[in-house]
Parts: sequence; structure tokens; C-alpha cells
Amino acid sequence: MKRNGVSTVELGMDYRKIDLLVNVATLYYEHGYNQNQIAEKLDLSRPYISKLLAEARERGIVTIQIHDPAGIETPLERELRQRFALRKVIVVPQSLDQAPLSKIGLACARYVNSIVADGDIVGVTWGSTMYASAQNAIARQDLTDVTVVQLCGGMSNVDRSLYVSEIPKLFADALSGTPYILPLPAIVDDSHVKQSILTDHNIGRVMDYGAQANIALFTLGEYGANSALAHAGYLTECQLEKLDAAGAVGDICCHFIDEYGKLCDPELDARTISLPLEDLKKKDYRIAAAIGLTKVKSLCGALRGGYVNVLISDEDTAAAVLRRLDQ
Repeated sequence: MKRNGVSTVELGMDYRKIDLLVNVATLYYEHGYNQNQIAEKLDLSRPYISKLLAEARERGIVTIQIHDPAGIETPLERELRQRFALRKVIVVPQSLDQAPLSKIGLACARYVNSIVADGDIVGVTWGSTMYASAQNAIARQDLTDVTVVQLCGGMSNVDRSLYVSEIPKLFADALSGTPYILPLPAIVDDSHVKQSILTDHNIGRVMDYGAQANIALFTLGEYGANSALAHAGYLTECQLEKLDAAGAVGDICCHFIDEYGKLCDPELDARTISLPLEDLKKKDYRIAAAIGLTKVKSLCGALRGGYVNVLISDEDTAAAVLRRLDQ
């Protein structure tokens, strides 16, 4: 027998499947079971539970609405978002009881938690801001197949820790994911050396993950003789003079830009081991987190260049960015 061209056998099978989808979704979303617990309870595999949860969303059995009690935009957030057509702007208010870096790190971690999903590849850079974000990463036992990858080479010759390898590991631990480290210097002596390094199978795989990442979380490096790259000896005095002449104001993933987002030194960039800026622009989420008046010019460049679609900063920095943009 058929109803509307569908056999009663098929209908019965579909009803049983819907009942299973509802049961799994109820356990997960209403009763707080994780995927492993549901799998054990229903005597099914954990990957199958993950597929059932995805199917429940696709069929409309589960609909997700995000209600953010603190989600009302401030005028500062709205102006920045609208001016550059950003996905989101989060401006952290000033506080006497919490260090600015801790607050920006927590805001970053909360935002990543709100968007990350099964199968995502999250690309991260290094530095104190990223480390504060990684330290505040929210533990998610419900996620599967998440990859966290380092987007740019690091540094070894510094007198302060930049947490190059710790950051991917901390995020991966929190997101139940797998970390991939890029154990290379940010800048090498010759472009041919770079190309030779990238032919290595393992290094190539890490770079491929960076290229495939749908979420990029980065900060902006300061520019000048006291910047991390210069202080570590990666930039000679001659190179600094060349960057000065080109109007360099900072770096994104070790790529030096001017205040309008233009790449400053193609020759230096050819020796830089990092996700290319043009590839960064293709990411679904391009989250820039930066605070401090020394980052204002580089933030202007990042926004004007289209490298950012989510901005996380504090009141003083965000206000200074708008003033600079209006000059």
C-alpha cells in the first residue's frame, strides 16, 4: 500500500527514524548528555550519534536560537560594524577589577565558543593576546573532528615567551580537537629555502590545514625596532628602513601592512612562512583581537584591507581607531 506515492513500509521506517532523532536530540539538548553518553545509552556508535544530531538540525527537528543577554550593541560597536560591514564587533568595557588582557582573552574565548562546530578547522597565531584567549578557552566535550592549527611560523630567539606551541594545544584540549604545530621560524633567509621547507610532507600538511581553516583567530603585531620580530633578529636595520619607507604600521600573521592594508615588502613576504593574506580574506570568520594604542594604526590597516570581519577590542582602542579613521 502507498500513501502519496510512499509505501507504508517506508513511512514506518521514517517514523522510527524521526523518533530516534527526537530521542537523541532531547538527550543532548534538554538533558545535557554528551555524545559518548548517548551512544552508550542507546547502544550506538558515537560518530552515528553525531550524524543523527546533524540530521535533526537539517530536518528542522532542532532549531537553535542564540540569546545573548549582553548582545545589545553599543554605539561604538555599531559604528565600527556598519562602517566595515563586519559580522560582529565586541568592545570590552573598562574594568578596575580585571586586567585588560584577561578581559579580551575571555571575550575571544566566548566568541569562539559561540561559533565553533563539529569538523571546524580553527587557525590561530601567537602572542600574549592569543595566549590569554587560549587560557580562557571553554571546554567542549560535545565537539568532534575539530582541528586547531598554527597559521604562521614562530620565533626562538626572544627573551619573553610568545606561547607559540602552547596556544594551539590549549585550544585543542578545550575543543576536544587535534592541534597542529608549525615548528618553523616566521621568516627565513631566502625564498628558495622557504619553498624547499614547504615541500616537506608534514609541513605541507600543516600549511594545508591552515589554508582549509574556516575560522582564523589572530592579533596584530606591533611595528618598529622593539617589535617581537625585530627584537628576535628576524628584521635587519636595512629591512626596517625599507619597511619604514613603505609606511609599515604592524603585521598580521607576520605579514607587514601599511595603514590602508597594503602589503609593504613583497620580497620579505616571499620569505615569510605564514598563511597568505589573500587566503586569510577567504575565511568565514576572521577574528582580530587587539588592544592598546600601539595597535590603532595596524587595526585601521586590517579593517581597510578587509582582513577582519569580527573585531574584539576594548573601549579606548576602539574609540582611537574611529578617531584615526576620521582623520
